[in-house]
Amino acid sequence: MMIFFIFAVIAMNSPTHAIYSSKLSLSLQGHEFQPQYDVQLIFNETARSRLLCSAACSQNPPCRIFDYDSSSHRCRLFEADLTNGAIIATASQTSIVGSMILSASLYASMYNQSCSACQGNRYQTCSSTTNMCQCPGNSYWNGSMCPLQLFENAACSQIDACRSDLNLSCIMNSYGEFTQCSRGSICYFRIRKLKHG
Repeated sequence: MMIFFIFAVIAMNSPTHAIYSSKLSLSLQGHEFQPQYDVQLIFNETARSRLLCSAACSQNPPCRIFDYDSSSHRCRLFEADLTNGAIIATASQTSIVGSMILSASLYASMYNQSCSACQGNRYQTCSSTTNMCQCPGNSYWNGSMCPLQLFENAACSQIDACRSDLNLSCIMNSYGEFTQCSRGSICYFRIRKLKHG
């Protein structure tokens, strides 16, 4: 199934007067988002319009995807992306999916900078321990941006790539390479035989 996307830009003033600007891609009508895990649903309410639903997602930093049905006015926000969920066809022809378009340019100029650089920014937060701009909760720095942390059995390539709030760790194989997210802190070490003599 091929899904075409329409691009939209949402700029909204929050109650604290910070400006949240987000680029979105919108699916064709007749689709909804299906998360892989229930924990990814962060909001399930009604909204008067698709614009208000997309603005709610833009103002909620964990939100990366939303779906909206203009008949029922159902607005759902998800802490998810297309790596851990899917856009699927639905019986409702008035349902549409919107997803945030993320790029390295949203992150690189402020990551590890002083907190003033990311004040009022949805993509990075001020760390109270370092007073530096860092990735928000349930995301990690991969060297260029802050993707969402991964779920169980997902392939991972660094220690903080897995959902620590779900007790997941990026385990190592016997060669010391990170492999996949798993419960607990499982590490495998290669043992070398020493020659005597």
